[in-house]
Amino acid sequence: MARTRAIVIGGSMAGLCAAAALRRSFDEVTLIERDAYPEGVGERAGVPQARHVHALLTRGWIELDRLFPGFQARMRAAGVQELDSGLDFASLRRTGWQGRLAIRQGLYLMTRNQTEAIVRGLLRETAVEVRERIEVTGLLGSRGGRARVTGVTARARDGGAQLQLSADLVVDASGRGSRAPAWLEALGVRAPEESEVDSFAGYSSRWFRRPDASRWPAGWWWKGAWVDPDPPRQLMGGALFPVEGDRWICTLFGFSRQYPPTDDEGFSRALRALRSPVIAEAVALGEPISPVYATRSMSNRYRHYERMPDRVEGFTALGDSACVYNPIYGQGMTVSALCARALEETVAQVGPSNPALGRAFSVAQAKVFAAPWALAAGNDLRFPATVGKRAPIAAFLKVYTDALGDACLDDEEIHRRAMEVFYMLKPAHGLFAPDLVARVVAGAVRRRLRELAGGAVIPAMPPAS
Repeated sequence: MARTRAIVIGGSMAGLCAAAALRRSFDEVTLIERDAYPEGVGERAGVPQARHVHALLTRGWIELDRLFPGFQARMRAAGVQELDSGLDFASLRRTGWQGRLAIRQGLYLMTRNQTEAIVRGLLRETAVEVRERIEVTGLLGSRGGRARVTGVTARARDGGAQLQLSADLVVDASGRGSRAPAWLEALGVRAPEESEVDSFAGYSSRWFRRPDASRWPAGWWWKGAWVDPDPPRQLMGGALFPVEGDRWICTLFGFSRQYPPTDDEGFSRALRALRSPVIAEAVALGEPISPVYATRSMSNRYRHYERMPDRVEGFTALGDSACVYNPIYGQGMTVSALCARALEETVAQVGPSNPALGRAFSVAQAKVFAAPWALAAGNDLRFPATVGKRAPIAAFLKVYTDALGDACLDDEEIHRRAMEVFYMLKPAHGLFAPDLVARVVAGAVRRRLRELAGGAVIPAMPPAS
């Protein structure tokens, strides 16, 4: 029997996960990365989000350990911060402070560079071939009514010869900047339809050394903080995440072209102008250890490979190459791991040499994308300058999700069940279970009666524990 070979384009988290999934079914797996990996933990070109806040949700923590046995142990050894967002975060939501309600699910915080270095190290311990400083320039294959991809063309970035690498399956995991649509068009394949929701958002982040415990006020129970914007009045929010090495990453995020400042003084001013001074007062106790980093590549874009107008065999796109979200919602790494699981399961079902593999995977992956796309795109559509298609049901969903979010502030059962969906442990339709809807509606009625009776002022700082 002929040996089967897969090529994965792109060596970020999605590509690493795809390669790990494919090694279980293909005889040979080659991961192609256009840049050079750093030695150990370090900056890597092509990852603009690495200097900003990152979170690994509970489902991602589970799936990455399944793909890369030993992942959790190495993350803990490297100092991952394991928090319960319901108990350990001071979170100011749209209508008030989140109550301290245990959700019994972990939120795992570590720098992107450290996380990737751990995953990369575990992949190198497998039989996957990793080729760095190789840039893919196109797809090899046959044209016609049903195109067949048979490999890639590439060039060595050190000036070496042009390369042609053959494969039974090519997986594009090159991310937001994927050139796959153009490569497919060069084979006579019409590019997939695209959906885009752009809230014109941006990030600015600065790193701090966490203060000694003796400087931490006794009433400050939180380990991290989150302040939501409140559109249209306030279009900027902020986050303070603890990470390994006794550091904080402090990120400001703005919408509708209200981009956070990129200079030290402006950054500090913007922190103080948030709806709560909780983050500004915390970092005032710390020590700045970096300049302000900024990025504005934050739109949501969905390339619908699952319903391409033309059939193409031997090719598929995974993760951010197909669907990318505003990173502020913290779904990226978890979604990459889930897409890799869907790829592994699809290969097991249809076989590595089956011409229908790429299409079957795209359909399976679309199910993974549904909930995170609805969350990211739906939330971004709240902001006044957002460009994107609004579904007819959007107005109803906004009313319900606002009521759900308000109910999460003080109802432990609703909060726990909502977080199970957000952390991708339960399907999104669980948010519309009749008993939960009834509980949300009852809570909304109680809150409205309180408002009519005089309402309540949101305190500037988190309530005492």
